[in-house]
Order: sequence, then structure tokens, then C-alpha cells
Amino acid sequence: MFEISPAVRDAILDHARQGAPEEVCGVVLGRHDGTEGGDRYVPCANLAADRTTSFEIDASFMAQARASGALRAIVHSHPHGLDGPSKTDMEQAAEDDVPWGIAVLDPVHRPKLFFWGDMLPVAPYEQRVFRHGIADCYALVRDWYRQERGLVLPLTPRDPDWWTKGQRVIEDNLHRFDFDAFGDSEPLQPGDVLLFQVGAPTINHTGIYVGNGLVLHHLTNRLSRKDVLGPWKQKYHARTMRLRPGALQSAVQSIAEGDGR
Repeated sequence: MFEISPAVRDAILDHARQGAPEEVCGVVLGRHDGTEGGDRYVPCANLAADRTTSFEIDASFMAQARASGALRAIVHSHPHGLDGPSKTDMEQAAEDDVPWGIAVLDPVHRPKLFFWGDMLPVAPYEQRVFRHGIADCYALVRDWYRQERGLVLPLTPRDPDWWTKGQRVIEDNLHRFDFDAFGDSEPLQPGDVLLFQVGAPTINHTGIYVGNGLVLHHLTNRLSRKDVLGPWKQKYHARTMRLRPGALQSAVQSIAEGDGR
């Protein structure tokens, strides 16, 4: 979780409201020595050509903020209610070394503000609120492997309905890090990745086998949780994948050399 003061949170949401229906942007700055406290929100002009769907902050300002050591987060708004990062947001945030935040305005629900990034602590595996791209089924598998095995699977920018657009987010990323499929006759082991096809023409859901006949997974618009695997395997299971023996060390080395993003 990214900690900010109520005053900073209010300033971000006020800026988002004032700028609607266009996206607004800004940064959270802290102390130059990196210690906690003294945070403030600095609104920035949105220089994007189409400010209703994107944002751009002045490059020279961003360079100064980064060089100062005070930059804590980059923030923008979604004035039309998209409660999660867009594919473009994920692409840009994956290349950054500070958290990104989005203020979500919704005509029905209260405004929301969330932050994400690998530099933040991993959230508890269960009872996560669903948010596409950063708190969904693939994100849960990715966090489990990062926390339990020290393996950082790729951050993959994706559309909310990626499985309808020919994107193979889950399978391609697992194959990249030497996960192999195996047959149903092989006993399951904790850490095996289960791939499911839930009401879709292709694989669109995944989870982790955690032992004792349980799968840890995160369905769309539900809280993440453990379920008894049996019914899921019988109705939706497509295949199971396991990290190839001896592959973990080389995969971690690949991450250390900068190939994991």
C-alpha cells in the first residue's frame, strides 16, 4: 500500500473533479532526502493532444523532480470511470521506478484513488478487491511467485478483454520463464499454475495450486480467495503448468540483468 496523508488524497481528488471531463495529472513529492513525511501534491498541466483520453507532463519538470530525489508518485485521473489502468498506463508505469496512481471519477460511486507498482509491498493474497491489470488473476499469480519463489514474471500491459483480441497473456508469459504443461496423471504440487477457460473461446483465467486440494485465484469483480479445486478443474480446467526443474535460478538471473519487464 502507498501511504499518503488525507490532505494529499483530498488535493488529488479535488484536482480530478475540477479538471473533468479531461484527465488531469500531477506528482506527489516528498522530502529530498527520501525520508517519510512532508508529502505534497503538485498539479501539473496536461500537455497531451487529447486530454480527454490521455495525459502528458512536461518532460523538463519531470526530469527535475526525478533528479531532486523528492518524487514519490505520478498521478493522473480517469474522469469517465475506468477503474483500473489502461493498456497505455500499464506500458508507461512498467518503465518507471516510482508508483503510479489513478483518481477514478464515477457518476454513481464515490471517487477512488489507488496506486500500483512493483516497488510497493505485495498485498495479502486473499480478499483483494478486483482491479484489472494490477489486482486480477494474473497479478495474483505474479505476486505469489515474486513473494514465494523470488521469480518476477513479466509485467504485461493488456486490454480489459485481452482474451477476445488474440492476446495470450497467461500462456506466453509462463512459457517465457520455462513453465511446461503436464498431463492430468501427474500429481499436483504447490506452485503449479492452473489455466482455466471460463465462458470464453480461449484461456482467460489462472490460479495457483496451494496444496490440500485448494486453488488460489481471483475472478473478475470478486475478492481473491481459495476455492476447492475439484469443481473448477472439472468444469473449466484447460491445462496445468509447472516451472521446469532448474529453471528458477536462470530465470532469477535473467531478472537481475533487466529482462523481466
